[in-house]
Amino acid sequence: MRYFKLLPLPLLMFGLITPIQAELINLPTLSVEGIAGEATPYVLPVIPVGSPDTGDLLKRLPGANINRNGPLTSVAQYRGLFGDRVNVLIDGVKINSAGPNAMDTPLSYIPVSRLGDISLYRGIAPVSSGMETIGGTIIASSKKADFTSSETMEFHGNAKAGYGENGDKHHAALLASIANNTHNFHIAGSVERGNDDLEFDGGDILPSEHERDTFGAGYAFQNGSQYLTLQAEHHDTGETGTPALPMDIIYATGENYSGQFKNTFANGGEISVNFSYQDADHKMANYILRTPPMMQRHAITDVESRGIGLSYNISGWTVGLDADNADHNADIFDPNNPLFLVQNYNDIERDRYSIFGEKEFTMNNWKLETGLRYTLVEMDAGTVSTTMPMPPALALRDDFNNADRDQDEHLIDIVFNASHALTPQLDLIVGLARKERAPSYQERYLWLPLESTAGLADGNNYIGNIELNSEVAYQAELGFDWHTPRTGFSPHIFYHNINDYIQGTPSTNLAANMLSAMMAPTKPAPLQFNNVDAKLYGIDANWFIALSNQWQLDGTMSYVRGKRRDTSDNLYRIAPLSARTMLSYTQSKWTVGLEAETVASQRKVSDENHEQKTAGYAVFNLSGSFQPAQNITLMAGVNNLFDRHYENHLGGYNRISDNPDLAQGDRLPGIGRSAYLGVNVDW
Repeated sequence: MRYFKLLPLPLLMFGLITPIQAELINLPTLSVEGIAGEATPYVLPVIPVGSPDTGDLLKRLPGANINRNGPLTSVAQYRGLFGDRVNVLIDGVKINSAGPNAMDTPLSYIPVSRLGDISLYRGIAPVSSGMETIGGTIIASSKKADFTSSETMEFHGNAKAGYGENGDKHHAALLASIANNTHNFHIAGSVERGNDDLEFDGGDILPSEHERDTFGAGYAFQNGSQYLTLQAEHHDTGETGTPALPMDIIYATGENYSGQFKNTFANGGEISVNFSYQDADHKMANYILRTPPMMQRHAITDVESRGIGLSYNISGWTVGLDADNADHNADIFDPNNPLFLVQNYNDIERDRYSIFGEKEFTMNNWKLETGLRYTLVEMDAGTVSTTMPMPPALALRDDFNNADRDQDEHLIDIVFNASHALTPQLDLIVGLARKERAPSYQERYLWLPLESTAGLADGNNYIGNIELNSEVAYQAELGFDWHTPRTGFSPHIFYHNINDYIQGTPSTNLAANMLSAMMAPTKPAPLQFNNVDAKLYGIDANWFIALSNQWQLDGTMSYVRGKRRDTSDNLYRIAPLSARTMLSYTQSKWTVGLEAETVASQRKVSDENHEQKTAGYAVFNLSGSFQPAQNITLMAGVNNLFDRHYENHLGGYNRISDNPDLAQGDRLPGIGRSAYLGVNVDW
């Protein structure tokens, strides 16, 4: 029963009589008769959160969460599935991490200061939302410049700036455009600095400073039947701490280019073509932002990727094809020994080719969506080398180089989603799917026992497995959406049965075990990526109550249980039961409010990952805004109002050996009291 003790706490908000109002999250647009009340995808507009990390907004969506490895390094999680299992798109484009430990996660490529909205396909993502969507699809979109309604060119823009005292954080962002009703030119950029380490009730989190700059430019054209957009983005993340990982970001920099063309035909059909290109470089080190250890290391990595998509939509049918490829390299060096080299990943190729078809239609008051997608995933890796003279390392090198590294996976996704209006206020939602995911390049081609594991951050050394099978998930969804003009409640229950789930299990590779013991004698024996059987099930919900024209309560609740089906162990890094409740008070020019974030204990942890249990907690956040003029908004707030000491179960473990405030191996604490203020100007 311990998991449900915190559930009633948000209801205490009903008793508060101080005029306060949380940062108002607009729930999805309510339905017209016969259509489900929730929009698809479920969209969360940007609200002030006092954090540079877009992942802090994602956590406010039902079922969503983040695995946090640093101030900018949040790994998306949805219903217990995280990392490469979740299809994260930035402005509709898949971003590949340049670092093999996911320090530059996709969400880190879009700062909150430039974010327009973040959304997810709640439940089972349709096949049209992308390839390998076993863990759903999340879309983060940057703030865009609009066309005008006349032929005259007009100058418009948006500027933002803010400061947060915990970590001495400040940011500024600008979007400026020249546009009319046909053409739209824009530039955008942002500057962010976190000059100090973040504080918690008890000390500092080392290292947790950050710096990130972005710059973008684009052009858009429309003429009624045609639409064209071209976009170029440069990102530059500087020295940024990742205390849950063995190294920190020294730089992650590069360019992303994308474009889309749409044409609507006289018969109502629409064709859409999109393309993308990414080129990024990354350096990480364990001796620049933290006290240098005896074994100093840095790594230089890169990624180059390309993507193209084509789809045609008519009369509820959507058919299309997608293709992308990504090339990865990662080399490890010793700054004190120029002869030291480990080719962590060399000439990695991961290419995907996919076709799909989807149909939306109505039948007997049911709104139905069916879809089928086939994806071919081709993977290969070049030969590797190392100057490490230890016989186990040389044996692992030779075994890898002599193996058949060219692997193909054939994936089939089948989706059936349906909704039915039981009454004008109540919709029934049903979903069934078969989804597949091919192994990531880390899971397949990690040939030395290391921690470059796409941000698992469990402290274990891992070794890959070339012979891995693809994951196959059978998913079911049942939900209700009750909505009136003043109330809404939408609970969804789900069940995922996953065959060949990829999980670290104790390694039986003698050379890997011996080498790991030589390099890190205090660590547990390494794990190897293997196929196991798993299941995840749970419930999530969102709700709101308009108490009056000024007062509103709204919130979300999420619970997921992750278990192995072949053993009695639990799955790693599963979010505990959590709830968010916001009491809002709004006037024409100002708002003020309080948010309660309540999280239960997590005692169902993974023994094989040596995962630690965590206690439950409650954190309160105060915020407000004031609009002195129509185009100016001032914002301020205090997160963790009562400076509560707590440990986020998804927050990782401290890797720093000489932090006087935090022992090495302890779970990283949540951030302490954090006051912030900001200004937003439109013209």
